[in-house]
Amino acid sequence: MSLAQQVVRGATVSDAWLSAVETVDAVPERRMFHLVTCIDDPASERPRIRAAVDALLGDLDLSTVKTVTNTIFPAEMAARSQDHTDLAARYRRVYPILRRLHPGNRLGTYFGRIVAHPAAAGEHDQLGELIRRLNTELRTRGPKAARYEMNVAGPGDPAGPAGFGCVGDPADAGPVHVYAVGRDTSPMGFPCLSFCSFQLDDDLLHMVAHYRYQYLVQRGYGNYLGLGQLLGYVSALTGLRPGQLMIVAGIAAVDAPRYRIAQVLASARDH
Repeated sequence: MSLAQQVVRGATVSDAWLSAVETVDAVPERRMFHLVTCIDDPASERPRIRAAVDALLGDLDLSTVKTVTNTIFPAEMAARSQDHTDLAARYRRVYPILRRLHPGNRLGTYFGRIVAHPAAAGEHDQLGELIRRLNTELRTRGPKAARYEMNVAGPGDPAGPAGFGCVGDPADAGPVHVYAVGRDTSPMGFPCLSFCSFQLDDDLLHMVAHYRYQYLVQRGYGNYLGLGQLLGYVSALTGLRPGQLMIVAGIAAVDAPRYRIAQVLASARDH
């Protein structure tokens, strides 16, 4: 597999996913280093593309888009919760059940790592801390642009390994961790999402998410949508507008037969 960086862009989650799949599917090994996907409106979808993706996932006996999305952001639970504190508490109550019910959740879910990150001092709600930090900065003159992250370093270590936190840098925005140091020792599997970083741009809130490896068919669309919903949620609780979502994949792969991808592309574009 050769180094073949690409940047793809889409107006909606659906368009961006389609462009990402087409780009990676076109290379000989159907795997690519350093795929960057930019979504201008990460709260929007195109129903025809979404339906084609769900049909493909059903045919391949894979989890639906909604199931994958919920591992990153449980939108229905959030809608029924009074505020973020309520949402985090409700999720933590059902988290042990979610981990038992599905083998793929044995090590946790991404949203679980966000609101109940394992730490030496106990579970840590990174999302609540992120929202608090944003609201604090927004009440000051000249709020910092970038100190709002959920990243690879352990909670309580703002600098992280090798200075990942960029403490004191006004362009750096603070941590939401997924990876648990000392616990996530498997070279494969969960968590492939390493960190989420938020950037404040006047009244816009942008977001960057980094994956070490991303299966674009099995989880890609749900990943994009879940991250977009997470960005929308944080924006709503801080009085900001959701900006651009950027997803960086260390390696991105198209993990379905090529003829099936051609069928999805044809179905999505058949007007």
